Amino acid sequence: MAIREVGADSPWHRAKEIIESQGNDVQFVNLSQNIASKLAVAQTNRTIPGGIVVVIEGTCGNPVRSFMCVIKAEPHGGFTKRQAGENLTLEYIKELILTPQAKLYKIGAFLRADQAAATNQQPTNGWKAFLFDDLITLGNKLSAAQYFYEGFLGLEFPSNSAFQTKQFHALTKDFIRNANVDSERKIDLLNALTTYLKADQAATIQVDVFSQTYLGDAVLQDAYTAYMGQKNFPATAIHKDLSEVQSQLRHRKLTFGHDIKFTAPADQFENYVLVESIDGEADEHGIVPKWTKITVRDHIRDQE
Repeated sequence: MAIREVGADSPWHRAKEIIESQGNDVQFVNLSQNIASKLAVAQTNRTIPGGIVVVIEGTCGNPVRSFMCVIKAEPHGGFTKRQAGENLTLEYIKELILTPQAKLYKIGAFLRADQAAATNQQPTNGWKAFLFDDLITLGNKLSAAQYFYEGFLGLEFPSNSAFQTKQFHALTKDFIRNANVDSERKIDLLNALTTYLKADQAATIQVDVFSQTYLGDAVLQDAYTAYMGQKNFPATAIHKDLSEVQSQLRHRKLTFGHDIKFTAPADQFENYVLVESIDGEADEHGIVPKWTKITVRDHIRDQE
């Protein structure tokens, strides 16, 4: 991660003070209390679960390097067994943390990799920041809790071209999925997104270019531009680097109820697959459901 906040009250600065306190227990307690308070302030949404904050200071590696990390662990209940003579009892514990089965935790770590690299102009030179979040998936780093890595730790994802291209794809896809248009229009727009990233020969991508080229409706264009602005995505052109999004552009997948899925190569979808919304058969109450008609411009080659 990139270190964004470097002020005197930032977690990075607190980490620096803890590392430089040289084992001063009183100062460690005071600084770790400040870190816990800052996390409480960052948790502005009532839906964010509480937890236990663990602050660790130590060294790692060879040659040795100093680090400080913060763990937010969300507690869960469990039982412990106690043997007293021939009697075996189970005792319920309301708050257990960091057990092998518990994945509800987040970690932020600050590592001083090169003490001599820091300067007055760039105080974070020689420092590295790392994030672990149980919400992060292999295909989507952006699912990490923003309140934790940004609001609390003062970190941000590095803004290289590959990451920004992946971010453009993820944000635009989310906008299309939630847009107030019918399902057939959403399919067309998702096809357009794949075309814009894979087939368009331009070396850059830009919010306004995609909006004006593919969205058509002025209201939808304005909503998309506003949405990308709210997500702090740059309005200027960025270099297109598909290295982190290739796997997601390879296939289009439609998911229906009853665990029914339809998958096709993204670059063949628009030419060989036609998806239509049709009226289904009325139920006993006279309600007509919406069904989906899929036409594949080819015959069945094999079945499993």
